[in-house]
Amino acid sequence: MRAYLVNRAGTEPTYLHAREIASDLDGSPKAVAQYLSQLQDDLSDVSLEQWERSKSITWRVEVSES
Repeated sequence: MRAYLVNRAGTEPTYLHAREIASDLDGSPKAVAQYLSQLQDDLSDVSLEQWERSKSITWRVEVSES
């Protein structure tokens, strides 16, 4: 999941919908949202911030330069 997020975000903050990630990774949006919630504190070089929208969860992904 980390590699996927780094690839998608690149060097700029990126906004991803849980359903997009789920589609790319053959999972469910709900499972993706739960997993990303758990990862928020575990990843030191990837910043994840959950933005809730009606009927959709969007994640702000930012990769810090290392």
